[in-house]
Amino acid sequence: MEAAGIATMTVSVGLDITRLVRPPRTAFLNYPMGNETGRPGRADEQRVIVQKTLEAALSIKQAGEIVDLGMTMEGEAPGGGPWQDWVYTKEFRDSLMRSRSQIDGGKQ
Repeated sequence: MEAAGIATMTVSVGLDITRLVRPPRTAFLNYPMGNETGRPGRADEQRVIVQKTLEAALSIKQAGEIVDLGMTMEGEAPGGGPWQDWVYTKEFRDSLMRSRSQIDGGKQ
């Protein structure tokens, strides 16, 4: 698409990976993977992320530039630690699957 003159924009929650891949334009936010456009059920948050991403797309002048949107997900892990230390654990995945099961009414 870029070769055809169509600008592309990536939203990233993995800054280290994004720096290695070097997409043409990137907006970064410090959220867990899978939440690049915000958390489920939080339409106001999602709108802010999309708006800031579009503004970042207009501001990028150089290929490979990463704009930090300045957004960090608030919250703590059970026990009071930072969410970053919890979201990639088996306990988190298990709790997520329980939450999804409740939303789906127990359907698997």
